[in-house]
Amino acid sequence: LLKEKNMKYFIYIFIAFFSIILYSKDFTFKSMGKTVRNEVTRFPDGSKFISFRHEGGFETDMAKYGIYKCHGSILYNKESTLENMYFACDNKDQNGDTYISMGKRKKGSAVDRAIGQSEILDGTGFWKDFIGFTCTYAIEYVDDVVFVPGKCKGSIN
Repeated sequence: LLKEKNMKYFIYIFIAFFSIILYSKDFTFKSMGKTVRNEVTRFPDGSKFISFRHEGGFETDMAKYGIYKCHGSILYNKESTLENMYFACDNKDQNGDTYISMGKRKKGSAVDRAIGQSEILDGTGFWKDFIGFTCTYAIEYVDDVVFVPGKCKGSIN
């Protein structure tokens, strides 16, 4: 009787653990785009405020690819260290399904300035299940071209 009871608990734990794995779905993405607007307001103390817009394309390891448009603002202090950055992106995949993400870059040193996080706030079709996912990314500029690899984590609803 004790063996049978232990086996039942083992099966329940196994099923619960396996279910969590099934409903967890991380994915990676790569975006590449161009800066189409970069307006700068310079302050007398050397700090600056930047309003920007990026447009380009993305691909994921889930066989999804499409286009994106991001708008945002950045505030650098007089030492050219990031103080604040927020942005919102509208993404549309090859099937016309969309998702909206919003995020920020990390405040701090030159090393931290190229790392940030965003969250998928809303989505249609395929992307509805990814609402609430958190994405960590790195960004690299080469002139006006933007390269952004990243990884998103969350659980399927």
